[in-house]
Amino acid sequence: MKKGIRYLVASTSALLLAATPFTALASAAPSPTTSSPIKHTVVIFQENRSFDNYFGTYPYAPGFNPLGGTPQDVRNFKYVTGNTVKDVSGNVYNPDDNGNPVYPWHDAGKADVQEVDVNHNYADMITMVDGGKMDKFYTMNSKGTPLNPERGKLSMSYFNYNDIPAYWQYAQHFALADNFFQPVSGPSTPGALYLVAAQSGNGSSAANSKDPNSQITGDPTPKNGPFGGDNSAGLTYNLTYKNIGDELTDSKQSWAWYSGGWDAAKAATNSTKPALDKTSLSTVSPEALKYSPHHNPFQYFQNYEDGKYDNNLKDYNHFAEDLRNGTLPQVSFIKAGYGDDEHPGLGNQSTPSAEDFTVETINQIMNSPYWKDTAIIITYDESGGFYDHMAPPAAVKTADGLVGNGPRIPALVISPYAKQNYVSHVQYDHTSILKFIETNNNLPALNNRDAAANNLTDMFDFNHPDFTPYMYQDDNSKSVSPWGTPAKVQFNNALLAHGLNGENAFVKDGKTMIPIVDLARNLNAEVSYDSKPQKVTVQYNGHSVELNLHSDKVKVDGKPIKVKDAIWVSPSSHGYISAESLVDLPNLSVTTNDQGTIIQTK
Repeated sequence: MKKGIRYLVASTSALLLAATPFTALASAAPSPTTSSPIKHTVVIFQENRSFDNYFGTYPYAPGFNPLGGTPQDVRNFKYVTGNTVKDVSGNVYNPDDNGNPVYPWHDAGKADVQEVDVNHNYADMITMVDGGKMDKFYTMNSKGTPLNPERGKLSMSYFNYNDIPAYWQYAQHFALADNFFQPVSGPSTPGALYLVAAQSGNGSSAANSKDPNSQITGDPTPKNGPFGGDNSAGLTYNLTYKNIGDELTDSKQSWAWYSGGWDAAKAATNSTKPALDKTSLSTVSPEALKYSPHHNPFQYFQNYEDGKYDNNLKDYNHFAEDLRNGTLPQVSFIKAGYGDDEHPGLGNQSTPSAEDFTVETINQIMNSPYWKDTAIIITYDESGGFYDHMAPPAAVKTADGLVGNGPRIPALVISPYAKQNYVSHVQYDHTSILKFIETNNNLPALNNRDAAANNLTDMFDFNHPDFTPYMYQDDNSKSVSPWGTPAKVQFNNALLAHGLNGENAFVKDGKTMIPIVDLARNLNAEVSYDSKPQKVTVQYNGHSVELNLHSDKVKVDGKPIKVKDAIWVSPSSHGYISAESLVDLPNLSVTTNDQGTIIQTK
């Protein structure tokens, strides 16, 4: 990289780093407590989605325009191996109650509509997997109550880029895992406990709320409140084994679990019982009802009862405060409250459109100085009982004796150090996140399960960081520009993501001007700036484009051409290219309509 990229960086933190070659940065970046340049790990832990439910048609869904270089070997519905039940054409399906095939189907238009929850209990999920045939999701959801025929079909549904556009764009610009499994079968609590402790229950006796040596296979509320929107009748004992929070505390490293509704739920709970008596919910703060104790694994431990986590368990609203105040812990877990966690169901439950919560959280990080050394890991507690066609591998058993792995779940790594437009096929589960934290923060394994787990390092490239944020925009209302009227610009299947804070595409004198940094980041381009001739070089899809600032003279793959308008440089020293000039660049097409400018890759 040549000296500086002032015209291409996106924030103060990126500017400071971009001026230094990474060879120098790499030797200085790791802190005394991290073994990589990642100094802050943030885990966004959402609810109840299988990989196929979100990415079963990635990247080939009709109408989706993937970036050049998008991997074609994704383990989607077209990738079928082993004993998975399929028809003579290789299409996966489940038989219904009469033996008729039910194929995965697009639940179009329902991303923001609440639908009934599907079956995801421990024993039934093992039956759904059916020894690797993956053929009993429909029938294990269709039996029982009058609502269940609907659940059978619903379990076979999926969403795509039309419904969860942000997640598909994150996959295009960062790293997606397509071989990431829930650690054990069953619902939320075992998955959450495996995320922080690689074990669900003190022992291997059959699950029993009164037996401290039993497994936890369901969602019992913990012994101690607050209880928020959950029932207070649950365990009568605490867990006594170590978790990742204990290890971080012992090594004097900071950590926090941020929960939606935590402060309100605490305020609504007295010392002996929850104030949230189910007969008087109308008197309770709606914010308190968002909190779920069975989604907070640390609340199950004896150390919680003893007050040792008092400074570690926080309300989600404090996350933004910690970003602003410079007090973000080295390891953070983010747990949205009911309504924001993507958990299907009626009442206070959620929908896939709650990806907006994830987008907001990520944009806050990208808009802070912490972005430069943070790894954001997005995943789910479990698959929720939704169909997935890839058979889970057998997992090492811990003291709880539980059967794992369970079906696949989505997982993304978002970071300046994440590989771009990459799909990792390495086998992972929640304990791989533990392995990453333990390795990065120089901590011992908790037990044999996380010791045997694969690290997430295949999803990183520590030698070629891209510090420019990719701030996804779900509408144009947050676009601002001091230089003209904010412009609506679409890039492939989404709005042009922002790399600059407070300075976006704009229209002036009939021309749409686009920040070069935004264009480059949306293309996953490599960029460099040469200050002597004031030249920006953008490399993408095997092409090299040299843009001379203040000039309409451009070189494309070494050949000089003249574009429509000169590259404009703002008073803040950021370069802009007009939409009309983009048509002369390789692999790009530009159209305009009454909605704005549309850029498509070819």
